[in-house]
Amino acid sequence: MRKVALCALLAAGAAWAQSWVPNETLASPQADLIDYEFNQIRGQIVWNDEIGNLWLANVDRGTGLFVPQDGRGVLIDNDSMRFEDAQKTKNGPEWVPTANGQVVVHTKYKGRHTDGNSRIAYAVENPDGTWTSTFLGPDLVRKAPYGSSVIGDPAPRISYVDNREVHYWRELWDPASEKRIEDFPDSNYPVRHVGCAVPGVPGTRAVLYPVNVNGIDQVFYRDFDTNVSRQITFDSGFKYEMWMWCAPELNNELVFFTLVDQVELRIYRNLPTGAGGALQWTPVYSHRARSGNQIFSPEPFTWNGKSYISMAQTVRPNKFRSEIWVANIDAAAPIFKRITPTEPLRTRTDPEVFITDSGPKIYYNKLVPELNDRGVYKPCRRPECSEGVWFADPGLN
Repeated sequence: MRKVALCALLAAGAAWAQSWVPNETLASPQADLIDYEFNQIRGQIVWNDEIGNLWLANVDRGTGLFVPQDGRGVLIDNDSMRFEDAQKTKNGPEWVPTANGQVVVHTKYKGRHTDGNSRIAYAVENPDGTWTSTFLGPDLVRKAPYGSSVIGDPAPRISYVDNREVHYWRELWDPASEKRIEDFPDSNYPVRHVGCAVPGVPGTRAVLYPVNVNGIDQVFYRDFDTNVSRQITFDSGFKYEMWMWCAPELNNELVFFTLVDQVELRIYRNLPTGAGGALQWTPVYSHRARSGNQIFSPEPFTWNGKSYISMAQTVRPNKFRSEIWVANIDAAAPIFKRITPTEPLRTRTDPEVFITDSGPKIYYNKLVPELNDRGVYKPCRRPECSEGVWFADPGLN
């Protein structure tokens, strides 16, 4: 009986795998629900609407839909950043886990919404379920915060820029701890905090960012405790997006990938391959986009003991992101596949992952592209072009 049951289970799994096709489901029709951020533990999103209200909403873990569906659940702040402010900050609100629970950091303005009036604010939940948003201080021009992601962290960190795009980092609750990231050129490119949700893993108080070395952008790692950076890639290719996380299939070993020349996801492990067996970050696997495609917004996530990467891709001849893809880091059983339909032609941007009761779903904004007077499609990122937030089931098991 045990053998019969196992054969039936395997047959059912094979049938499910064969029946999976690229797909998408509407999560929210709200046109200005752009640059939302998930909190997996709370089952919620936080986002700024077009006129500067900062909202909190729930995610139904069973259906994957937003509740309420327009995303306007709890109002956190009625004077946060607006849609036009995002063109300067390039980033909306972010969750930061702390020893006292989850807080939200976001760009807020002291007076008129000018770059010189931008400040960082943080929001905390009150016992009655309302939220309070307050300027973080000190009273200096700062914007576009990103936060660390270690669960229960007693000393969470944020990184951000000023209105000259100079990069800084600090301990969240300690203004005096602010330090400039000296070797990171002024830009609106974010540093990426080491994304390990496993407490106590060495090397998680750190960030990654690119620095140009002899004409090639390489990956640099900065340790927060020493405030010292070091170059960790030396191979060919222009490196842009980069993420480091704890890979559960490798006993929570820290690994990272970087996007190379906009067309390749290159995965690295810290292996004893240096002189005398010293540890050295070494490329071990890669995925390359099909000819004519380019990769954008790759981001890792873990589920069911494995690591995956979600991303958007452009498809020639169009120059905008129209497809959502997913990949893994297992060379023995590679996954690199499109998970959304090709028709109708749409812009699909900013993929984000939320784990529902039935597994991971990849969420994204879906927008109608515009046709210019030469008959060429071009992207539209304005709310009036939006068809809302959608998600795709990537068919992982």
